[in-house]
Amino acid sequence: MKRLLLGVLGVLLAGTAIASGPSVRDRVEASMVVTGTIGITPKGTVLGYALDRPDRLSPLVTRLIGQDVPRWTFKPVLMHGKPVAAKAKMSLRLVATPIGDDRFQVAIRSAYFGEPDGSMVKDMSDRPRYPEPAIHARVEGTVFLALRIDRAGKVHDAVAQQVNLRAIASERVLQRWRQLFAESGLAAARHWTFAPAASDDTGLYRVVRVPIAYELHEQGTARPDHYGQWIGYVPGPVEPAPWFDKDKMLTGSNDALPGDGVYGESSLSLLTPLDRS
Repeated sequence: MKRLLLGVLGVLLAGTAIASGPSVRDRVEASMVVTGTIGITPKGTVLGYALDRPDRLSPLVTRLIGQDVPRWTFKPVLMHGKPVAAKAKMSLRLVATPIGDDRFQVAIRSAYFGEPDGSMVKDMSDRPRYPEPAIHARVEGTVFLALRIDRAGKVHDAVAQQVNLRAIASERVLQRWRQLFAESGLAAARHWTFAPAASDDTGLYRVVRVPIAYELHEQGTARPDHYGQWIGYVPGPVEPAPWFDKDKMLTGSNDALPGDGVYGESSLSLLTPLDRS
């Protein structure tokens, strides 16, 4: 495990000729998203869970999840005013953070319960364009968008809440890459349309989240399957949005969503904090 993470982070650190200060290098993390299903009792305790493709996961990962998840407590799910058992898809982001002396702290940083909801989408044909400077520099990244949809189904507000980069450079250069990726995602999102909120929805807006992965691969080939693999990156700062209720969308940081898609509110509310370490 230790050698694997050193190798993942070492590739990222050696992957650029641009000099960077120690403050940037110290922020490099490795993470993976693990998906599965979870069931809870009427009291909100965990009834059981199952992980997708467990053969792709290391023993350390399955052991960590096995230690944490059964101890979780959720807000009871109510049906007609009464608590009931419930089941949901879950997405967990595990993060390995260097803590010195070739050691890493591995923890579940964030969680989302639910699935992408394609029924909300009317038109997302305007796809984000990969910034040409990033293509030439071989820079990859992921943008996490938060969108506020109005009653007409149009994007009323859009924020690139976080941009994680698979590159090492000076903070000034990283900020430029983050800006290019964020602008690309936001430019496309402003042309998207969605189904208006249901007539019985008391809110004026619907909030959705859309992660956009910018990855380089050979033309005509499928996107690489990274499931079960540690991916090194430099996490970007979080951009706040006053209209975004994080507690309804996910638990923990902004980047728990498993991949491209449109995500609404989390179907389960986790009460157990993930920052106990």
